[in-house]
Amino acid sequence: MSNTIQKFTSGAAAEGPGAAAKPQAAQDMSKTTPAVPPQTDSVTLSNAAQASTALLAAARDASGIDQPNVAAIKSALANGSYNVSPETLAQAISTVLRETQA
Repeated sequence: MSNTIQKFTSGAAAEGPGAAAKPQAAQDMSKTTPAVPPQTDSVTLSNAAQASTALLAAARDASGIDQPNVAAIKSALANGSYNVSPETLAQAISTVLRETQA
């Protein structure tokens, strides 16, 4: 027994026994349907969203350390003029504790 394999041809009607023909509805649609240009999506951010994005980018780029303030504290420690009152220290500790418990 032998089988004959037909060559696949795209766009043209298949010939030979056992060849699957394109359904008539699909053939008609390809002839009458106009080409539709591809759609594109776009997004526009509000001014608030743009500002938020800019602030976030600036925060990511920042080191998080106030270098001039650190230099001033180091200098004051080095020359012995750095002085923190106990009340100020207690207030700072209280604030940090309150924020961590919230």
